[in-house]
Amino acid sequence: MSKEKDQLKVLMEWVTQQVEQNNPPRISDVIEYAYRHLGFLKLPLKKIREAVRFHPAYIMNAPQRLKLKRWNKTRPIIVKNLGYLHGDIGFFPLTREYETPKSFQSGFLVCKDILSRYTYISILNKTRDASSIIKSLGDIFAQFKKQNPTLQVRSLAFDKEKSILSNRVQQFLKDNQVSFHPFQNTRSKSKMAEGEIRIIRNQIRKMRYNKEQRWWRIIDNAVASLNQQPIRLNNKYIKMKDGNYYTPSNINQDNVKDFISKIEKIVPAYYFNQFMIDPNLVNYKFKVGDFVRQKLIASSSAAIGEKRSDIALGDKVFVVKKLLSYVSKALTAEPLYVVENIYDPSETEAFDEDEIAKVPEP
Repeated sequence: MSKEKDQLKVLMEWVTQQVEQNNPPRISDVIEYAYRHLGFLKLPLKKIREAVRFHPAYIMNAPQRLKLKRWNKTRPIIVKNLGYLHGDIGFFPLTREYETPKSFQSGFLVCKDILSRYTYISILNKTRDASSIIKSLGDIFAQFKKQNPTLQVRSLAFDKEKSILSNRVQQFLKDNQVSFHPFQNTRSKSKMAEGEIRIIRNQIRKMRYNKEQRWWRIIDNAVASLNQQPIRLNNKYIKMKDGNYYTPSNINQDNVKDFISKIEKIVPAYYFNQFMIDPNLVNYKFKVGDFVRQKLIASSSAAIGEKRSDIALGDKVFVVKKLLSYVSKALTAEPLYVVENIYDPSETEAFDEDEIAKVPEP
């Protein structure tokens, strides 16, 4: 057996061991372990990725995605402290292999801290009504307090889920001094929580390699392992002062300023977006007063599988009220449009230029 095959065998044995301990590593973590810990410096990246993808726990869920059209031209989500959460509700499909009790058929609530990337989950009990949501939110707020004893949740961003918008849930948030920010139209939505649901599902598929199929029995371990994985930005790990890597679980009030300074160096857009950009320095396709509709593809979170050939634009008409701009992750000034629903002035949105299309005045 060649030296390369021997090294891959040792590496895959480590991957299997991690999976069996309910801590499936990411491909990037496997590469880091091979080079940094095992010293397999001449082992090709391509071979490592291929070996991981062919591992029994990974073969059916290796990530496949389309290339982004607007490379690094995205709008960064910026906060300066812990406690700003993005929330969403996740589900697992019912299967014939085993019975899913009614207690677990309503899914689970996910809240992800924007700054630390720490994920909090709570399984919804039997229903998704206001009572169940309040109970799960209370559980998550208690988890946050345990993780950050000196802090409290400051805000919650969520899709316009009916139960979340109910008077009881909104009053619960007010009583806990948590500001609420609903998403509806823009492609940003609750992307942090929404993306985390996909990551959790993927992690659980890997952990099912251990023969346990019931997601509600392993989801806590899945999320705990994700919270312990090193944070990566622009393919770089972020080091703490003691030389260890920052993970969602070790970011706290004592080191959060150091963490922010590190991510601002790796992604300077986080720093520069503190400052306003003169609109006169940016080229705008639309002007104040123009009527626009949202492109439906911008409101869909699905990358493939949705057929929208018959309808391209949303049914709501907006009027452009203000021209702004932001610094993208590629350090370019990108146009941003603040718009208002012509029939409901209380509904405002901020759209990127390619998310909207100009339409005639109604």
